[in-house]
Amino acid sequence: MMKLGLKIFAFGILVIIISTMDFPLREKTLYGKYVNTNYENPICCVEAPHEPDTLILFCDGHFESKFYGKGYFDVSNRFTSRIILHYTSDDKAASLNTYFSNKLFEKPKIILNADMNHVYTKID
Repeated sequence: MMKLGLKIFAFGILVIIISTMDFPLREKTLYGKYVNTNYENPICCVEAPHEPDTLILFCDGHFESKFYGKGYFDVSNRFTSRIILHYTSDDKAASLNTYFSNKLFEKPKIILNADMNHVYTKID
């Protein structure tokens, strides 16, 4: 009876770990439209949009957004999938270095502020 309880406990821990970890993004999952959510929170950083915005990542490495304009991006898809958006702000080169969240049973997200759940959520 003790061994069964230990097995159930270990299985429960395994389920919790798998459901909360981020998985690497596949190529076909990465590209598409992302919509800005939870942007109405208090402004914490000027490089994140605090208005409705849609970010489109194209498979040729460029992106479009009302907030960031047009630019290109780099993705590092290792243990943690990272993304760097390169764009122009006030006629100067700028970049946003952040990461993806790709949890089991959730849509992929680009994290802008994890504490306030300010993210771009994939819609397409």
